[in-house]
Amino acid sequence: MEVYHAIPMLNALIYTLGALCIKRATTHGVGPWRTTFISNLALFLAAFPLWFFGKPIEEATDLLIPLAIGATFFLGQLLVCLAIHKGDVSLLTPLLGTKTVFVAFIVSVGLGEALTNAVWLGALLSAVAILLMRGGSSGDRKRVTLTVYLGIACSLSYAGTDALTQAYGAELGFHKIAAGTFSSVMLFSFFLIPFFKSSITAITRQTWTWMALGASLMTIQAGLMSFVLSTYGKATVVNVIYSSRGIWSVVLVWCIGHWFSNKEQSLGRGVLIRRLLGSLLLVVAILAVMN
Repeated sequence: MEVYHAIPMLNALIYTLGALCIKRATTHGVGPWRTTFISNLALFLAAFPLWFFGKPIEEATDLLIPLAIGATFFLGQLLVCLAIHKGDVSLLTPLLGTKTVFVAFIVSVGLGEALTNAVWLGALLSAVAILLMRGGSSGDRKRVTLTVYLGIACSLSYAGTDALTQAYGAELGFHKIAAGTFSSVMLFSFFLIPFFKSSITAITRQTWTWMALGASLMTIQAGLMSFVLSTYGKATVVNVIYSSRGIWSVVLVWCIGHWFSNKEQSLGRGVLIRRLLGSLLLVVAILAVMN
């Protein structure tokens, strides 16, 4: 097994656990803006020391690359945070698997690679998978529809992040890509402060426990993803394996969701099984893109 196989496989599980922890923290009243700010602060603190390693920045214009990557990452993180708060994890996480189709499309158009029939087949299968995963939630259609829209928009934004990281990773190196990206993300995050419904100091100790755990897990998986994409490229391969988080989300919510005060089990076995089937179909769609 190659490094670029093992890392996204591990990341799939880390992401799902992190999302559940953050969802648990939100049950104590922490809004999406404070959640995003805290998560980005964790990313910044972890990545800042990387400025002192790796290739030196030769021109000021080189900073524009991680700035652009940070902008797409921040938008994607903001969208996924909103979806976690307003939607449900077992539906959102499989939807994020469509990112691989978007990655293939962006890389093909941006880098001049011809789109194959397999790409269009993957897009069609992923659309069918989304419709399948939407089923069974007629009791709250607005919530389901919002989750679908946010999930797809987030996938598109993160696809841009991955494509840019692969395109410029070899030029700048992992250290500068990660440090620049997450520093710019932190800069953007200060614009969220006016939207806080209360100060960060008002967060309770119990909430901080779940928030810190979730933010730490998200930081680890974001750092690992930045490393594998900037070092090895292989964005499509990485995302194919990373899409297995869709299956992890359904399984974990069903088995241990109550540990995180997650009530999505109440949707019923039929809904979760349908979403699991949708997740599997989504994996098939992404594998079609690979082939």
